[in-house]
Amino acid sequence: MAEYNLLSVIVPIYNAERFLRKCLDSILAQTFKQLEIICVNDGSTDKSPEILDEYEKKDRRIRILTKPNGGLVSARKAGVKAAQGEYIGFVDADDWIEPEMYERLYGVAKQNNADFVSTDYCQEGNYTAISYDAVQAGVYNNEKMQELRNNAILHLKKRDKGVSGSLCTKLLRADILKKIMPRIPNEITVSEDKVTTVTFILECDSAVILHESYYHYVIHGNSMLNGITPNYLLNVHNVYQYFRSLYGHPNFTQTMRVQAELYVTQFLIKGINSHLGFLNPNLLWIDSYWLNEIPKGARVVLYGGGALGRKYRQQLEACHRYNFVGCVDFGYERTDCADFPVSSPNVLAQWEYDFIVITIKNRRFADEVTNKLQKLNVPKEKIRWFEQKEIFWKFAEADGLLE
Repeated sequence: MAEYNLLSVIVPIYNAERFLRKCLDSILAQTFKQLEIICVNDGSTDKSPEILDEYEKKDRRIRILTKPNGGLVSARKAGVKAAQGEYIGFVDADDWIEPEMYERLYGVAKQNNADFVSTDYCQEGNYTAISYDAVQAGVYNNEKMQELRNNAILHLKKRDKGVSGSLCTKLLRADILKKIMPRIPNEITVSEDKVTTVTFILECDSAVILHESYYHYVIHGNSMLNGITPNYLLNVHNVYQYFRSLYGHPNFTQTMRVQAELYVTQFLIKGINSHLGFLNPNLLWIDSYWLNEIPKGARVVLYGGGALGRKYRQQLEACHRYNFVGCVDFGYERTDCADFPVSSPNVLAQWEYDFIVITIKNRRFADEVTNKLQKLNVPKEKIRWFEQKEIFWKFAEADGLLE
């Protein structure tokens, strides 16, 4: 394996038979060939082991580790312990990567003698979007490393996520990762990537942030992002306790503590909205102030067939001051269902309405939809979009925590 050990790619696998071939094919297609690919079978009970055996015979760079099911953190630990590369990257078994990803990241790491390289990623679900690191692109070392740390958990000035938590969009120097990975508790099952990334940034001396995207993160209907998790509050508690263990680290500043506690607050709100199985989901998601901006009696069309559109409709109908006409979405074929019918925007030419409200939080994506609607001859003055700040940012701002 010596000629292949410049870079180790770790793929944790648990019952991923539907997606595993596409994932492994994308890794084998890398233009950077000096890889070892460590596939950690975390107790799969489907056909994933058979697929792994097939690919191991196909390419000698693939190594298979088999262990009892222990969760994502334990699977990653097993892969990191076995890794022989100078740098380590991760790919989740239901995602895939662009062919040039590791050639680009490894080249940047070596050029800058960097311990850590982070990139953006392409998020694929009901629609495709690029998720960006909120920190500025560039090289961070010496005193600039503390600047990166002070924006790693959340970027307070931008009211954004800071450095993306995902380990799969990064390249990390192996000797540092091997030192910090055993500290991450196996019990952490939400934000495991974020706490690992933050711990690594505390320990490393240099980093490069690239605003480039090579990783495709695929959101499935059964993902943690969408699922009901009765133990969610316990999971968040584990994250909080781990952050508390970092408070005494010499590189962990008071600013980082404020970020960590706001980050935990954010996850508590997410739990209330979508993970605890409440009868009224998304209670703290959308501020109803937008209703005051629509004239009483107006005929309203909503754009957006997802959960956000449903919440807007709930608020629209609960106040009894407006006439809900219907919902449209350019991705209507993926979102249309019996209890929330969604039509193609082409029907707007036949509908009578006063306003169309875009139910998308991201301003850039909302602007893209606005442009598409205008191409369908929807007058710009009939299109409305309302900024929806996350509630914890509003209260943090009022308390002066973001100055």
